Amino acid sequence: MGLCNRVVPKGKAREEAEKLAHEIARFPQICMRADRMSAYQQWDLDLVSALKNEARGGIEPLRQESRAGATRFAGGKGRSGSFEEI
Repeated sequence: MGLCNRVVPKGKAREEAEKLAHEIARFPQICMRADRMSAYQQWDLDLVSALKNEARGGIEPLRQESRAGATRFAGGKGRSGSFEEI
């Protein structure tokens, strides 16, 4: 996906990691929390169960955030992988 993999100059890893953390923190928090919980819970599950669990956990974020997110995207935010102004 390219979200968390970067090649940076020697000695710049922490600085770049902190920039990335600030960028990620700007995303809708209900969605981020659901994704994080899914990542934690999936380790003891087989693939089908993990996918079902993620779907269950993603319903509420979709209800709460999908319209606002789609509206932002339709207005040009997040296009071409740019998250400068989300």
